[in-house]
Amino acid sequence: MKRAERSASMKRIIMACDLQHTPKALQESALSFDPFIPDSRSVAELFYSAYHETTDDEGESIADWQRELRETADGKYGPLSPELSFRLQMDNYPIGAVVTSTFQELPLLLFVVMSAAFKGKGLSKLMMNEVIQRAKAMGLTHLYLVVTVENQPAYKLYEACGFSFAGESWADLSP
Repeated sequence: MKRAERSASMKRIIMACDLQHTPKALQESALSFDPFIPDSRSVAELFYSAYHETTDDEGESIADWQRELRETADGKYGPLSPELSFRLQMDNYPIGAVVTSTFQELPLLLFVVMSAAFKGKGLSKLMMNEVIQRAKAMGLTHLYLVVTVENQPAYKLYEACGFSFAGESWADLSP
């Protein structure tokens, strides 16, 4: 299936998390949360690893991810929120990341990625808890994200972290 055909056939919905009613903090971890660095090759490799051969894979190369991350940092999807964008590091190497912007005046999780080698170990939930706690500390009342419905692992993760259906288009939302 061609990239454009695959993209057109994937149904994506918007989910929101009411930050006043989210689960308590997850267990502490020896891993570190470090600032998101868009120009890092290792971060582009992380994104490639996370998306490659998944429902959301659109055939991006590492070079494509480097370009996408640079453009994202430059405001492609609205101003980047540095407080809500970070890498999950293990031994000084990124194994996960969350990238958040302000899109149409709403805090939008653009990317939540975990290296393929670390999926299924509860670390994505750890990252989601971190971004939710940071958003609460900033006084935000909601976070938003867009998920491909067919990406059941991601969809289930977001539901477990307190996100629920908010609409199928941005017109469904009011800031």
